[in-house]
Amino acid sequence: VKSLDAPARRAIAAKLMPRIRGLISEKSHKLGHFDDQPAVLEFVNSRDLRPLAALGTSCPDHFLRTKIRPLVIEFDPAKPDVDAVIARLADDIAEYRVGYQAYYDSCKHVDSPAIRDPNAVVYLMPGVGMFTFAGDKATARISGEFYVNAINVMRGASTVSSYVGLPAQEAFDIEYWLLEEAKLQRLPKPKALAGQIALVTGGAGGIGRATANRLLREGACVVLADIDEAALASANDELSQAYGKDFVRPVVINVTSEDQVVAGFAETAVEFGGVDILVSNAGLASSAPIEETTLALWNKNMDILSTGYFLVSREAFRLFRAQKIGGNVVFVASKNGLAASPNAAAYCTAKAAEIHLARCLALEGAEAQIRVNVVNPDAVLRGSKIWSGEWKEQRAAAYKMSTDDLEEHYRSRSMLKRSVFPEDIAEAIYFFASDMSAKSTGNIINVDAGNAQSFTR
Repeated sequence: VKSLDAPARRAIAAKLMPRIRGLISEKSHKLGHFDDQPAVLEFVNSRDLRPLAALGTSCPDHFLRTKIRPLVIEFDPAKPDVDAVIARLADDIAEYRVGYQAYYDSCKHVDSPAIRDPNAVVYLMPGVGMFTFAGDKATARISGEFYVNAINVMRGASTVSSYVGLPAQEAFDIEYWLLEEAKLQRLPKPKALAGQIALVTGGAGGIGRATANRLLREGACVVLADIDEAALASANDELSQAYGKDFVRPVVINVTSEDQVVAGFAETAVEFGGVDILVSNAGLASSAPIEETTLALWNKNMDILSTGYFLVSREAFRLFRAQKIGGNVVFVASKNGLAASPNAAAYCTAKAAEIHLARCLALEGAEAQIRVNVVNPDAVLRGSKIWSGEWKEQRAAAYKMSTDDLEEHYRSRSMLKRSVFPEDIAEAIYFFASDMSAKSTGNIINVDAGNAQSFTR
């Protein structure tokens, strides 16, 4: 069997991994890892793939990570019919579970622990590579590394004599060793967002970075999406150092580009296995009297704040529906989506469109357990890329004051007389992204320190 080229392999991984993930995440969400290094491709393309895979691994360290045997996905790269693979996937996974149950039933002892997750950890696909899934990204990655070691053992054994896997009973006694079970029982309770994958647009800005930090703190894996490559690299470095490289990935996305949005979500699927949470936060701000608002300025606001939110939501919905395990969308809109503001018709109109789009999506997604909610910030000056540009000067001019007085102006006009910071917005986003709001969709939280104009009606 000959391998497909690298882009084709990743494209297939992007289609299959969310579907595998959905089928094996009934009880807890899994995270995926894709490996198409030469050693893996040589093995999955070998005519001995199926008999060797059926033998399982021979080393206890390998076996504990990779289970009794992998699941081989039937696929002919010479006639690549991915839709046929997808159509068979549920049956293939169900068949693996039946086999695992039979293995457990035939080998268990009176005092054996209860059967664990019956799904495969390792999935091998000719011409494409290897997918591994586990409860966290690090374990999924390490499981793949252990199976590569097993591949090397098989290759080495074959050059000397023939490869022999562990007998089923011996393998079972290792997998369900009582001391191993005791170790598993002492593992700490998973964090609130463990196993969840979030994509945050505008992820390198003040609100985006604070949001990523908040979600990571609760155990989520986060894809930072931004158009600013330098800021994106900085945010990725900062958060990777704080939480580990297995938890964070950067991806350059211009949300007005359909191709970049599609590619960004595909990259997310390959890197982590799918997506559970979309935080649509990419933005800009502009200020001009209506008679001075050019068509280009109007379209720029609509392209980023309306069309951009549509494009990322559509792609998220496609992945959510492929996974069939629900999903969560949080729009970062604005107080100005509810309350008019002088000299900002384009911005306010685009933000209002975001809010109504969220309502429409909440209606469409409910039957699939896809929740869509909105957080409306106001005047988040500190750490904001928007407020470091012309917008700050324009708003100061609109209110006939200096830029130095603007933060105090917003603070004093609020009902609570308090400033709003990126971390405040991140807290509201986390609320909507978590199970604390599991029964909420189509809702709005204003984080504006109180503004009667933006009360929802």
